Parts: sequence; structure tokens; C-alpha cells
Amino acid sequence: MKISISLECAIRMGQKNVREAAALIRKAGFDGIDLSMDRDVHLPFCKEEWEAAVLAHAEAAREQGLEILQCHLPFWPGHIDLPGDGTYEAFEAELLPQYTAALELCGKIGCKTAVMHPFISLDSKRLTLEANVRLLKKLVPVMTQRGVRVALENVYASREGYYLRCAVSDAPGLLEIVERVGSPLVGVCMDTGHANIFGIAAADMVRQLGQSLIALHINGNAGKDEHVIPYTMSDWCELMDYHALSRALKDIGYAGSYNLEVAAGTSSPAAAAAYYQYAGAVARALADEAE
Repeated sequence: MKISISLECAIRMGQKNVREAAALIRKAGFDGIDLSMDRDVHLPFCKEEWEAAVLAHAEAAREQGLEILQCHLPFWPGHIDLPGDGTYEAFEAELLPQYTAALELCGKIGCKTAVMHPFISLDSKRLTLEANVRLLKKLVPVMTQRGVRVALENVYASREGYYLRCAVSDAPGLLEIVERVGSPLVGVCMDTGHANIFGIAAADMVRQLGQSLIALHINGNAGKDEHVIPYTMSDWCELMDYHALSRALKDIGYAGSYNLEVAAGTSSPAAAAAYYQYAGAVARALADEAE
């Protein structure tokens, strides 16, 4: 199984340019990257500048022999706040054009799997499910044209600093959306940290999702969205069983990459290199268990 990690975290942690960050990832033993297509939500969307930046990052990764194993579509952090007046209509007006442009760009750079944050309504589970079905159906034509799958991520909602479970936090809601869209190009990305916030065992969620699981965000936490490397926290803080997760991935025949989505603060280049060497070793060991 191939292993991957976020390119952007390597840039931030080692305070490196994109080529240096890609080289660091490759040296740590990773096969590929999760390429973020996100943007600063406080700035107007400039398609030309955004596309040039994404293409430059993709080129830098490929120069190091890294595959673009998955991308993360642009997102308004919908599990934290929403654009405009918070309605689905405002969400679609803001993000549908960006999702469309990003999927077209995935086709250009050869990325076959794109992770998407879903729309959330805290007032209505039914609206949450129906809105995401509507949105994904509008994206299916460009997905089909470009040969790109969309993986809907399990996320949390937030209000007044509290994590709130919602219709797209667990397997049943996500599977309902996937089944109602009815396209083989739509599946799920499981974020292990998001699952852990609500006490959902990652291995159990994998088995619930089955063949609908097409992407991973592997990270740990102690109840907050901390995005740490597996097994870097004391076991009385981080109650996550990554070995059981690997067994579950093997049982369902998971065919995607073992992708770490870990957060990294700024540090010296030397410390960043050591961090990524460790991350690569952990990812390789757990991915091998999943084969």
C-alpha cells in the first residue's frame, strides 16, 4: 500500500519552499502527497492565481518522484462556520464554482481522488443529507469527464467552541448520501481524528463503510482536532487502535493510499526532517499491516 502525507504541512513546519518540502517528504519514504487546493477564505477567489499555485505545487512534487495520490478540494471550513448567511444556497454559490474548477484541475494533474468537506445544517439532519446529494449530483458530470472521484469527509460541526455531532459525522449519514447520489465516483474519506472526537472506533467505521471508503485522513487526538502522528500520545490520552484499523482496512480490501493528515507547527529544517522521517516510518509500518 502506498503512503502519503500533506505537502502543505511540510512547507509550514520546516519553513521551506515547496520544492524543499517535497524533497523532505520523498526522503522520508513517502510515495505521494495529499495536495491541498484550499485558499484563504478571507480573500476573493482568483482562479488564475489559485490555479498557478496548485500547478506549481504539483510540479514540485512530481520533480521529486512523488505521486499526487489525493487532493483536498477548496473549502470554507463548514464544520466551523459557513459563507454568507449560512444557508445551503450561499454555500453552493460560494463553493460550487470552486469545486468545479478544482475537479477540472485534478484532471489536468492526474489526481484521481479529491476529498470534499460537506455542507452542514445544525438545524436539520434532513437538509444536510439532501443538500449534499444535490451538490454532488451537480458535480457528477465534471467528475465523469475528468475521471475524478470525490470522497466526502466525516466532519464535525462547531458552536461556541464545542464539537457537535451531525449527519455527516458518521458512517450511516455519509452512506445515505453516497447511495442516493448513485455514482461509482462518489465515496467517503474517513478522518480518524474526527471519528475519535465522538468515540467512534476507526476500525468499526471502516467496516461500516466497506467499499465506499476510498480515501483516508489518518491522525490522532485526545478528544480535540489535534492531528498528531499515530502513537505519539500517551495511551491514556489517545484511545485509538491503529493496529485494529489496519486489520479492518485489510479485511475490506481498501485500495487507496495510507494518508497521514498531521498538523505541524513551525520548526527548524532539521527538526522538520526528523519529524517526517518518524511519520514516514509509522505510516509504512501501519500501511504494511493493512496489505
